[in-house]
Formats: sequence, structure tokens, C-alpha cells
Amino acid sequence: MKIYQLSDCHLQMDDAAPAANLIRALTLIEAKGGGDLLLLTGDLVCGPCVELYRAFKQIIETHTSIADIYAIAGNHDDLAMMKSTFSGSRIQVKDHLHLNDDVSLCFVDSSQKPRQHMALGAGRVSNKSLSHLRQFTRKHQSIVVIHHPVLNLGAKWFTEIGIENHLAVIEAIHPQTLAVVSGHAHAFFKASVSVKKRKPNDKTIPLFVSPATSYGFEHAKPDYKKNNNIGIMAYDLTPDTSEGKELISTPRYRLNGSVISLDYLTLR
Repeated sequence: MKIYQLSDCHLQMDDAAPAANLIRALTLIEAKGGGDLLLLTGDLVCGPCVELYRAFKQIIETHTSIADIYAIAGNHDDLAMMKSTFSGSRIQVKDHLHLNDDVSLCFVDSSQKPRQHMALGAGRVSNKSLSHLRQFTRKHQSIVVIHHPVLNLGAKWFTEIGIENHLAVIEAIHPQTLAVVSGHAHAFFKASVSVKKRKPNDKTIPLFVSPATSYGFEHAKPDYKKNNNIGIMAYDLTPDTSEGKELISTPRYRLNGSVISLDYLTLR
């Protein structure tokens, strides 16, 4: 199964570049033959309003042939507005999806505002969402999809706009989880999430953080700075036949992720 991920598109009223970059990303995916699934991992618009979400929906439905499209909210989004505006379109907003009999997606909302004072851009996962995450990943071999990375990574200023209760989120993820997929960093990261082991052969879980399609963040600098590094993620979900895993009753899968850089000509 081929899965593509677009993140942090940041459509705006007064700047045509983010929309042009989004179209470029979708055109590139189509040129590669499309995929089975498209994930839109938050911050779809820069400031939530119905007009921008309608424009976003129009771009997606015009420029991709992928039938199965799923969106989550980021800190710049309004989840209720997304659900209402995307209703009846190919863009679906759900809390989970069963890809097949053995693998599911668990969508987690981190767009809630922190309870304590944190820098603008930080998020929180509600107790209800934590309960769903805990129960769902225990029952199903899952890929967790969330806007904010569950680890504090990148530049120091960026670690201040993460998930307020990120330790509770990590604790809720069952070790059988295949991977965590996120955005928010406006840069590619691959890291490992250490979770409480329940079996001797449980391993750390890979975390894939997608670059943005709008603009990048310069994490090598101590201060907030944008750069031209934009892109998308492509994943292959394949059965894991190493170490005799094909013999167990519930087949294990592996999620392999790679970055696809975009042409920067339309970026300002």
C-alpha cells in the first residue's frame, strides 16, 4: 500500500504561494501514479474560515485522483469547521480507519489549546482522545496520525510549541503500534518513541515528521527562521516477514517512509 502525506499547507487569503505549492505537491503525486491513501496532517489553513477551507477542498478534489483522503486538525485549524466544510467531499475527518483486517489508522486530535500558559502553536490531547488512543492501539495494530510530534525535537523555540501533555500521549501508545506520523515541524525528522514494553520483543516505535508544503523552519538556528525546504512524505506499508513474523496469527507490518522534496520556484 502506498500512502502520501501532506502537512502544514497554510493556505492564506493574501498569499498565493501556499496554494501554488500545494498544487505542485499534488501534481507530483499524480505524476508518480497516485497512491492508495492521502493523509493531510493539520495546519491546512493559516487562519480558519469557511472560505479558506472551501478553497482547500477545491484544490484537493481538483488536483488528486486519490479516493481515500483523511484530514486531521492542527493548531491553526478549527476541527468543527473542517468537519462541516469537508462534509460530502472526498476529504474525511475520522478518529480511526481500518486499512485491512490487520492494520488500522488511529487519528489523534492535538489541536486543543493547552490548559497552562504555553507559546502560541502548542497543543493538547484531551482526556477523551487519550482514552481512545490507549484503547484503540491496544486492540489494533495501528499507525498513529497526529499533527504535533509526540517528542520534543528540533530547535529550542520549537520544543516550546509542542503537546502540553506529550508524556501522557506517549504512555497511551501501545508497543504494538507500527509508527507515529506527524507534521508541525515544517521539516523532516525521523526519531524513535520509547514506550512502556509489555513483551520482551517489543521495540521502539518510529516517528516520522513531515516537512511542510508551505515553507520550512530552520531548526539549526537558535531563533525562529523560515527556509525554502518544503516537501511531502511517501510511505510503503508492507508485510514484515523478517524473523519468521509471517508465521504468527496476526501478520506484522512495516511502514517505510521517505521524503520527496518539492521544486521551490513558487515559494516566496
